[in-house]
Amino acid sequence: MKRIYPLLLLLITLNCVSCYEDPFFKLKVFVVDQDFNTIEGADIVISVQDEVGEIVEEATIYQTSITDDNGLASFEFDNLGFFAIQVQKTYGPDHMICGNSSVSLEENIIKEITILATESNCN
Repeated sequence: MKRIYPLLLLLITLNCVSCYEDPFFKLKVFVVDQDFNTIEGADIVISVQDEVGEIVEEATIYQTSITDDNGLASFEFDNLGFFAIQVQKTYGPDHMICGNSSVSLEENIIKEITILATESNCN
């Protein structure tokens, strides 16, 4: 009987240690136009910004991506944070649409955000 207790303790310890998974921080950004059509090929920048909206160059977070044919871009981060999202799509020399938002990531949750891109947001 005394031999069973150490074996049982070892099995429980191994089970608890093997259950740990690193936390993840993921973000999905959908970009749509004013008619709620998805926008393919939009440039997305994820960054940390200061109080006046300027990108903080010293920040360790700066990621870019381009939306796919479903208007989606996915991002993964090493830790949680509060980030600025900027979207821009150029259709020609005189036609551009833009959008922006902010998002706060949470541990082990895939955050999804939809950004409306319009001409008036480019100012």
